[in-house]
Amino acid sequence: MSRPISVLVVTVPLPSASDANTMAPLARQIASLRDEGVDVQVFEVEGAGKVKYFTSIPKLHRAIRAVDIVHGHFGYCGWLARFQWSKPIVVSFMGDDLLGTPGEDGQLGRMSVFMTRVNRYLARLVDAVIVKSAEMARVVAPVEASVVPNGVDLSVFEPMERTTAIERLDWDPEKRYVLFAGDPRNPRKQFSLASAATARASELMGEDLTLVPLSQVPAEQVPFYMSACEAMLMTSYVEGSPNVVKEAMACNLKVVSVEVGDVAELLEGLAGYRVLPRDADALALGLQEVLGEPDTEDGRRGVIAQGLDLATVGRRVAGIYEQVLGRDRDHDGGRVAP
Repeated sequence: MSRPISVLVVTVPLPSASDANTMAPLARQIASLRDEGVDVQVFEVEGAGKVKYFTSIPKLHRAIRAVDIVHGHFGYCGWLARFQWSKPIVVSFMGDDLLGTPGEDGQLGRMSVFMTRVNRYLARLVDAVIVKSAEMARVVAPVEASVVPNGVDLSVFEPMERTTAIERLDWDPEKRYVLFAGDPRNPRKQFSLASAATARASELMGEDLTLVPLSQVPAEQVPFYMSACEAMLMTSYVEGSPNVVKEAMACNLKVVSVEVGDVAELLEGLAGYRVLPRDADALALGLQEVLGEPDTEDGRRGVIAQGLDLATVGRRVAGIYEQVLGRDRDHDGGRVAP
C-alpha cells in the first residue's frame, strides 16, 4: 500500500477557545481531508502585523521537510509557502485576496489594488491554484484554476426547531430575529445597508425585527444562531463563495442577498431565497416576502445537490494534491520550474 499524501497547510491561526475567528471552514476542511486519508500537518502563522510572514520563514523551512506538498490558504500564506523551492505548492485564494478589500464606500484603495495584482502574479508561480468562485477564476486567467468552494459539515449545520435554538441562546422568544452575515466592524460587509434594510422591513411589516450580527460567535454556537433567526441578510461588497450562505442553506435558513461572489448560483431556483439589487428598499421588500412565506427545505437540498458537503469537497481537494504530485513524478521526482 502506498504511503498517504502528506500536506503542510499554511494558514493564519485557526479558531480556538479564546479566538472565535472566521477560519472554522478551513478547520473543517482539514478534518475532511484527514477523513480521506491525507496526512495533514498545520502551520499557523502567528505574530503581529505582516512582519509575521517573514519571521515565520525559518520555521516553515523546518516544517516542510517531512511533507510532500505545501498548501497555502489566502494570498499572504501563499507567498510564505513560495519562500521555499523544494516542495510543490498549492494556493487557495479566499476572496478579497484576488477581488480586493473595499472600504465603506465600496471602492478599493491603492494598497488593495496592488495586493490583488501581486496575488495574481503568485498564481503563475505555484503548481496549482484553487479559487472559490468562477469570478475568481476569471481574475487569475490565463492561469488555470480549480473552482472548489469550501464544503459544509451537514452533521453540524442541520435544521433545528426555532424555539429550541432560542431557548439554548437565552434569547427573547417574543422577538423576530434576522441574522447579519458578518462583523459589523468590517467595512467590506456593509452592515449599514443591512441595518437600513432591516429597519425598512420593520416599517413595512409593522413589527420590530432584531438584526443579530454573526461576529465573534464560537463555531459550535453558529448553528443555533442560524436556527434561532428567521432569515439572513448578506450585503458584502466582495465575497468568494461565502460559507455562511451555504451553512444557512444547510440549516434551511432563508437568505436575502445582494449579488456577490457565487451567491446567485448557490440560491438559483430555491424557494425562500432572494438575490436582489444593492438597495435598502429592495432588500427590505425581499425580507418582507421571505418572512411571509412558509418554512423552506430547499436550502439543504440545494447544498447536497451542488456537492457542497464536506466529504465531496474533501475528495476534490485530495484529487488536486494527487494531480500535482503526479506531475512531479512524471518529471522524475523533480519540481517543474514555473
